[in-house]
Amino acid sequence: MRESLYPVITNVLVNELHEKSQTLKPTALGTPLRYSSAFACGRQQGYAALGAEPTEPMDEAGAWVTGLGTIIHEALQDAISRIYPNAQFEVASGNDFVSGSCDALIPISDIEAVQGPTDFGGTHVLYELKTMGTYSFDKQVGWNRMRGSFTDKGPTGPAAKAVAQAGMNAIGIEQSNPLVKIQTIIMGSITFEALSKQKSANMGVDGVRRFLAEFEVPRSEWGLLAINELKRMTSINESIKNGYLPERTALDDDGDVVSLNPRGSAWQCEYCAFRTTCEQDGQGEVYIMNSVVSNKGDE
Repeated sequence: MRESLYPVITNVLVNELHEKSQTLKPTALGTPLRYSSAFACGRQQGYAALGAEPTEPMDEAGAWVTGLGTIIHEALQDAISRIYPNAQFEVASGNDFVSGSCDALIPISDIEAVQGPTDFGGTHVLYELKTMGTYSFDKQVGWNRMRGSFTDKGPTGPAAKAVAQAGMNAIGIEQSNPLVKIQTIIMGSITFEALSKQKSANMGVDGVRRFLAEFEVPRSEWGLLAINELKRMTSINESIKNGYLPERTALDDDGDVVSLNPRGSAWQCEYCAFRTTCEQDGQGEVYIMNSVVSNKGDE
């Protein structure tokens, strides 16, 4: 027996997913910015808005993870449509500079017809799904998977950037359709590896909770996050309109500003498709006409 150094069959799907990942999806309404970039580096958003060529395109591992997420999203949407017949999917909304689409918009009446009375409020719930590795999932639900126990800090719930993204979707949908009122956002989380049966039994975690969690986020929690991020994206868009690439700053999970350096080890830079370009352009606001993005044709 020997391991194939160059697979010829098992890698077929990932090759397809990797090829698809090399083309950036257009924004929902053709805007320069997208909701899904909530909390992301302003400089990175600037490069994407300008259509810059990635210097560090997504590799096979990244394409595999995001591709599996897409497959799960699409399968779940199909399943949701069979249970909640009036659900809408990929509902687009936005303004002149930022847009996005939600995973699902479901009438409260559909949910109550199946589940009974709820206290969700409004006319609809907005649903967003995030697939993730065990580290992020365990943090959300408050597990120490290695020890098979709960953490002292307890569950953190979904990441603030994910809540902000969903909240911007909710605000955009309400603005485009006055008949829709959203008070509760439901955030779903699915990890690719289930908690083992033994640890599940020891922790009293059973059924789908071994790999799946769901959080009900009220407007009092998502509203301000979304509004503040819309203001930040307004500032990013203004910089671009005025001819400047924004500074290398992002927000962490607490909503605090983080200064980034492409030569550093911050995860935002590790996974940035424009890392080399950003390093060449230097720190601070950069005049777009002086950026290497604008001077590619001179090489």
